[in-house]
Amino acid sequence: MLDLYFWTTNNGYRARTMVEETGLPYTLHPVALPKKEQMSESFRKLHVGHKIPVLVDSEGPGGPINIAESPAILRYLAEKTNSPLIPKDPREKVEMEVWFSYGVSTFCMVVAQWGHFHLRSQEDVPGAKKYFDQYARDMYSVIDKRLEGRDYFVGRAMSLADYAHYADVRAYHEHIKPQDFANLGPWYERISARPAVQRAYKPIAD
Repeated sequence: MLDLYFWTTNNGYRARTMVEETGLPYTLHPVALPKKEQMSESFRKLHVGHKIPVLVDSEGPGGPINIAESPAILRYLAEKTNSPLIPKDPREKVEMEVWFSYGVSTFCMVVAQWGHFHLRSQEDVPGAKKYFDQYARDMYSVIDKRLEGRDYFVGRAMSLADYAHYADVRAYHEHIKPQDFANLGPWYERISARPAVQRAYKPIAD
């Protein structure tokens, strides 16, 4: 049985989408960040780093296991279920690893800074806003170029590389619009239409 400790952040949705993608039964445990529930003693027992998401697998290797960090959760679940989201073809697997890493380490961090300075910061910092706007839009152009002639980041099949990028693109889609990019727009609609994605983005109360 899986337990997912979750809040409505990009990383939280990335993990929830992957759990839905596997089809494995799970229980969703909201951890309200505005109430600082991640700082509670009970949650710190799950993850000393007091960050969501955390996946608890009662049937992990060697017994129950806690997995933190959304990239680790994606990979763990893909490997646990022998998911086609990890390509079997050696060359495609290497390409997946490249773009998975780009999504969860490079793209993710830059768009998070864009979101901070443009939407969440209580202090107006024009220089930072300009810098991260240029930086983020350059990265959107990079992934748009990668998707040229492709349905997904690795050829015609979904992979972890697509989920590495999707949550961040979706989080800011009203501000940096995927439809403004020739290839990113169709990709975004394609991923958004997946049943697992639609289930993952349902309100917590549902």
